[in-house]
Amino acid sequence: MANTKRDPGYTVALYDLNGTNYDLTPAILSLSLRETNGQIAQAATLKVVNRKVNGTLLTSIINVRCRIGIYANDGERHEEVFRGWVWDFSYRSSKEKEITITCYDDLIYFQKSEENTYFSAGQSTKSICETLCGNWGVKLDYQYESITHGKLPLRGALSDLFLSDILDPVRKQTGKKFVLRMAKDTVQILPVGSNDVVYDILAAHNALDTKSNITMDDVVTKVVILGKEDKEGRSKVEATVEGDTKRYGTLQKIETKDEDTTLADAKKEAQETIKEKGRPKSSYEVRAVDIPWIRKGDKVKVQAGNLWRQYIVTSVSRDIGKEKIMTLELEDVA
Repeated sequence: MANTKRDPGYTVALYDLNGTNYDLTPAILSLSLRETNGQIAQAATLKVVNRKVNGTLLTSIINVRCRIGIYANDGERHEEVFRGWVWDFSYRSSKEKEITITCYDDLIYFQKSEENTYFSAGQSTKSICETLCGNWGVKLDYQYESITHGKLPLRGALSDLFLSDILDPVRKQTGKKFVLRMAKDTVQILPVGSNDVVYDILAAHNALDTKSNITMDDVVTKVVILGKEDKEGRSKVEATVEGDTKRYGTLQKIETKDEDTTLADAKKEAQETIKEKGRPKSSYEVRAVDIPWIRKGDKVKVQAGNLWRQYIVTSVSRDIGKEKIMTLELEDVA
C-alpha cells in the first residue's frame, strides 16, 4: 500500500556494534515515539518478533548502544524522525518470542550525567551552551535569545543545568519560551513556535478527539517577601506583590529574601511569579492522524472541538501500528 498523509509509513534500521545495517521493519509488532514535557530526550519503544534478519536471529544482534534510525514517509516527504541508541531491551520467549527495545536520542546522556564547572560573569547564554556542548562533543544549533550572565557555578544533572540555570533566566528576562531537543545528532535550542510549516489539525479531516482543561491549581496571586529572621524567629515583611486578587482571590506565597539578593531583585522575581502563575492555567490535548514531522516546541493550528486557534506543542506521543495516531499536549501561544 502506498504511503500517504492519511497513512504515513515508518521504517526502522538497526546498526549493530560493528556498524552493520539491519532492516527491522518486517519484524515490528508495534512502535511508539515520545517527546514528553518531563524529559528532554526523545524516546522510541519497539516491540519486534525474534525472527531472522540477514540470516541471524535478532536476539543475537540487538545490544545496548546499537544505533537506531527511524524514518517516515507520507508520500511526499521521506525523512529521518528519530536517531538514537538502544538503551535497554528485554526478551520473552513465552510471549510470541517478543523483544521490547527502548531507545533514546543523545540527550539521554544530558539527563543521566552530572557536571561540575564554572563560568565567570559576563558570558552570553549562547557561548556558555556552545562551551558545554563542545565539552561533551555535541553539535549545537542555537537560535534562541541570549543574555549576559553573572558568575555561574554549575553543579548537578546536565539537563537541569541547561534548563534551570542557563536557559530559564533568559526566559524570565525576555518573556520568550524555548525548547531543547535533538535532531540528527545536533542539539537544538530554539524559540517555541519557530517552525516554518504550521500544520493544520481539522475536524472531519484528521482530528479524532480533543480535550481541554482549566484549573486554579498552582495559581499565586500574592507574594509576600520576608527579610532575615530576628533572634525571636520573627521575619519582617519587606514587600508585597499582588496580582489580580479581586478576580481570583488571595492565593499567597511566602518568599524569603537572602542576604545576597537586593529587594529590587526579590520584587522582580515575585512579579515574575505573578506573571507566570497569577491566573488559571489552561491545557489542551488533541488526538489526530499522525503527522510525522510535528515536534515538541512546534506551533500547530487546531480547528476541532472547542479548540479553534494556534497552539504550542508541549508533548508528542505517537502510536504506530495498523493505525498511525498521534496525541499532542498543547498550551496557548504566549
